[in-house]
Amino acid sequence: MRAAGDSVELMRGFLAILIAIIALAWIGCEPSGGAVNAEDKEPHFLEGRRQMQHRDFEGAERSFHKALEANPRSSLAHYEIGLLYLTRKSDPAAAIYHLQRYLSLKPDAPNGKDVQNHIEALKGDLARDILGSPQHAPDTAIQQLRTQLNQMAAENQALQHQLQSRGITPNPRPPPNSTVQLPQPGGTTPPPPPASRRKHKVRPGENPTAIARQFGISLPELYAANPGLNPSKLQIGQELIIPARGQ
Repeated sequence: MRAAGDSVELMRGFLAILIAIIALAWIGCEPSGGAVNAEDKEPHFLEGRRQMQHRDFEGAERSFHKALEANPRSSLAHYEIGLLYLTRKSDPAAAIYHLQRYLSLKPDAPNGKDVQNHIEALKGDLARDILGSPQHAPDTAIQQLRTQLNQMAAENQALQHQLQSRGITPNPRPPPNSTVQLPQPGGTTPPPPPASRRKHKVRPGENPTAIARQFGISLPELYAANPGLNPSKLQIGQELIIPARGQ
C-alpha cells in the first residue's frame, strides 16, 4: 500500500511539472500582450515618443527607424513613422508603406479603420499625380494642352530647320529656370491666394489629406496651422484653421 501511495504521489508530481512546462510554452508563444509591451518599451521607440512631444520630428524619425532596426516587426514604430510621413514629410508613398505594414502586423488594431481611410486618401493623391491612371483619367483640358504643345514643338522644329537652311541662327532658348504660365483646366485663371486664414468644420468622411487638397494647401501647412492635430482622433464638427496658401 505504501508503494502504491508513493507511485500516486510521484505521478502527481510528474503531472504538475508537465502542466507547468505547457503553461510556460503557452505564455512564450502568446503574441499579443508580450509583443506590444516589448514594442512600447523599446528604448529607441521611447526616445522617439519623447522627441515627438518636444516637436523634434527629425530626431523622432531617426529614433523610430532605429526601433525598426532593433525589431523589424514593430507595428508601433511603423505606425509612428507613417504618421510622420503623412503629417510632416508630405511623402504619401512612404506613409502608405508604413501604415500598411502597421495594419499587416496588427490586423486587429482598434484604429484600423481610420488608418485604412488615410491609406485610401493617400492612394488617391498619388493617382491624381500620375496622369492617365485607370482610376483618374487625365482632364480633357490637359489632354488638349498636351496636343497643342506637341504641335507647337513640331512647328518650332520645322521653323528652326528653315532658318538654319537660310543661314539664320534661331533665337536662343529661354533660360532653364524660366517658367511659363499655363491655363487651368476649364479655361479659368487660378483664384488669388486668400489674404487671411479661414476656418473649416470637419464633415463626415473627411480627413486631413482631403481637407488640404480641398483648399489647395499642403499637409505640412495644415498641420502647422493646427498644432497637436491628430488624424486618428479627428472628430466630425471639429474646427480647423485653414492657412493662406504658401504660409
